[in-house]
Formats: sequence, C-alpha cells, structure tokens
Amino acid sequence: MKAILVRCITGSTLAFIAVILLSPLAYAQSSSTIAQSFKADTAQDFVNGALVSTKDNKNSIELATPRTASRLVGVIDGNPLVSLSKDGQDIEVVLSGTTDVLVSDINGTIKSGDRITVSPVAGLGMKATTDSQIIGTAQDDLQATTTRNVTDRNGKHHSIHIGHVRTQIGIAAYQPSGNDLLPPIIQNTANSIAGGPVSLARVLICSALLMLGFVTTIILVYTSTRSAMTSLGRNPLAARAIRRGLYQVITISLAVVGSSLLASYLILTI
Repeated sequence: MKAILVRCITGSTLAFIAVILLSPLAYAQSSSTIAQSFKADTAQDFVNGALVSTKDNKNSIELATPRTASRLVGVIDGNPLVSLSKDGQDIEVVLSGTTDVLVSDINGTIKSGDRITVSPVAGLGMKATTDSQIIGTAQDDLQATTTRNVTDRNGKHHSIHIGHVRTQIGIAAYQPSGNDLLPPIIQNTANSIAGGPVSLARVLICSALLMLGFVTTIILVYTSTRSAMTSLGRNPLAARAIRRGLYQVITISLAVVGSSLLASYLILTI
C-alpha cells in the first residue's frame, strides 16, 4: 500500500479503536514482558498496545507521534510479567520483551520481520520504510480486525486496517538496507549525536565538512612549519617572529577545526 500522510489523531479516535480491539475475544495482552510504570498527566486515552513517548519532564508519558518519536519509550501493557513500579504512577509501559502492538497498514502491509515505527495517528504503529526510530520488530503478519477512515494532508479520504502485531520490543534507530552506503559506525555515531535517525544526505554533508576542515588544518600547519624551518635556517635571529607566526597559524587551525565541528553538529541536530 502506498504511504499515506495523515494528520495526527488523538483522544477519541484511539478510544474508538480500543473499544473494537480490546474486547476479550479480540485481544489478550502479553504477560511475558518487563515494564515500568509512568504517570499520565494528560487527558489522552491510553490503551494496551499503544506506542508512547516520555514528555519533557521524563516522568510522564503521552501517545507517540512523529513529533515525539525521538522520546519513544515503549508500549502500554496492562499485564506485564515484571513491573518496575513507582508510587503514584499507574501506566505500565513495556521496555523489553515480546508483546502485542497496536498497528495499521498506513505505510504498507506489515509482515513478520518488518520494523514498527510511529505513525501519524497518535499511539498507533506502522511499518518503517525510511530512517526512523522504531519500537521493535514484528514477529508475525498483521491480522486486521477493524477499518478506519483517515484524511491526508491534501484532504483525501483513505481506509486503513488496524490490528495487533506480535512485536519484539527494542527501541533503536532504523536505517533501511538501501541506505547502507555508509559504515554502520558512522551512521550510529551520527544518530547518537542527533538523538535519533539521521538521513544519509546530512551525514554525507557533515562528513565532507569535517574532511574539508581537517584537510585545511593539515595543509596550514604543514606549510607554515616547513616555511618556518626554512626561514629559521636562513635567519636564526628571526626565531621569535617565526615562533609568533606559528602560534597564529595554530590558533587559526584550531578555529577552523572548531568551526567545522560546530557546523557539523548543527547540521545533525537542527
């Protein structure tokens, strides 16, 4: 199915989905997970299987959307095997293990082995096809139990299928196999600096910028040192002036390296 860019939907939409999917005959949440309790200080409808992100204060959660994907923390589970509970916090969120995740085919039919990421519908997962933060890996195919109509950004209506997929929970930055032009260590380093998935284009720009900065620095230091040695051999009395010139070159070189690092950081994080 072709990817659909839909508006983020919260509250009553997810509650309606829950009414259909959370009936005893339709759904039974896993108990083979490790979860942590969080506080919910919003009026959102938190249902089992929904993807959630931490809020800015890290103590409470909200339904996950693309805007909060970098703070993705886990999946709601009302019956975990182990719970790291805290007083006054009653929303159990799966941190690891295998559980059922509430998903749709907004971004294509989900098959076993597909990665699950945040969809434009708050709390609902979808198939990951681009660089993104994922909640885990699907262990079976999507068996849709209901259909919902959504509206894309162009005002067109689409029908999506919604259901649960057994998923191995493991939050990570996902990079499709088609984007493996870079060594994993470079991509992982960029993702760690940015706090989330970084596109190939931005990584390449940063790499080129850093390379230019370091090459420029090496050329400056090498040519200045060679020139200083030659000048010192011809005129030993000019040692002080030559040394002062070297200090200036070193300062300029450090400024070039620092500027390259700062520019690369901004490209990755902004």
